[in-house]
Amino acid sequence: MLLYFAAFLLYPAIYAIKLALTDPFSGRAPVADNFVAMWNDALFWRALVGNLVLPATSVALELVAGLALALFLHQRFAGRRLLRTIVILPLALPEVVFLTMMRSIFAPRGYANAALVAAGIAPVEWLAPGSTAAYATVVLVDAWHVTPIVFLMLLAGLASMPPGMHEAALLDGARGWTRFVHITLPWLRPVIVSAVLLRGLDALRMFATPLVLAGVEGAPVLSTYAYHQWSDYGNEPGAAAASMLLAMMSVLLIIPLLRRRIEE
Repeated sequence: MLLYFAAFLLYPAIYAIKLALTDPFSGRAPVADNFVAMWNDALFWRALVGNLVLPATSVALELVAGLALALFLHQRFAGRRLLRTIVILPLALPEVVFLTMMRSIFAPRGYANAALVAAGIAPVEWLAPGSTAAYATVVLVDAWHVTPIVFLMLLAGLASMPPGMHEAALLDGARGWTRFVHITLPWLRPVIVSAVLLRGLDALRMFATPLVLAGVEGAPVLSTYAYHQWSDYGNEPGAAAASMLLAMMSVLLIIPLLRRRIEE
């Protein structure tokens, strides 16, 4: 395990840090030119804001939708198993296949605009670079694809709840909202923290969804910015600097949640 950690995690991390502090032209190190170049790049600031707004919005939407679906599909009714299968279906699709389908839906002449035109509403440029609609579409598609993960975690949490807790609350006269706030939510709190921790880490590394749907500059995040520096400019030190900043952001934002999860 230690050899694996050293070969595939520690050494690449050290090499990336060294690369981030290397001048892309002279190869000298250490220097801070790559970070200064990022500071003066307008696309970097857009990517930095996107790397805060998109993951936070997506995780919040996934949590609300996943909790609502878990509460609904935890009930006993005919067709419950079929609906559960439909809910987790997006997760079963390969990411490239799913995103290709989403591009077809939100293309200028895609299914979304066809539905709007049929309803007498003007079509929307869902993926116009830099538009609010592009950011909203990226959030919606990302949440659509991975909400099943949050749904399954919360559904498992509900299934582990002793039925006697709600029965006792009913005997005491507690109604639906009261039981939800004072019984269900406290019981699910560790699961919710775990879901936010898991999805938050993954959402911070968001890459394929904004790149495939909106392009490098359509709805930029730090991962697509690093890819842009590497693939379009051949600037490996600049890409490493952006990746290093993303790693630092991930650690700083996740540590409080991880500490709380450990304490619970």
